[in-house]
Amino acid sequence: MDVVGMGLHDYFQIIRHPMDLGTMKSKLNKGLYPSPLEFADIKLTFNDALLYNPKGHEVHKLIDQFLQLFEGLFCLAFEKYEKQ
Repeated sequence: MDVVGMGLHDYFQIIRHPMDLGTMKSKLNKGLYPSPLEFADIKLTFNDALLYNPKGHEVHKLIDQFLQLFEGLFCLAFEKYEKQ
């Protein structure tokens, strides 16, 4: 994520453990997610967005919905994975 190019000059002061979808895609392509539990990096991505964008902001609202959807789908997928 190009925080400077996006004008997010305070991003690294607010976000201590940055994760973004581009980094996740790269890790996925390199096989660095050996188990579904490690794919939970997506939660870090969502939590970073929630922390950076104030409550009431459009991004905050959208990410909050994504996080709820992910939680439900991830639980189902992980249960299926454990049964295999």
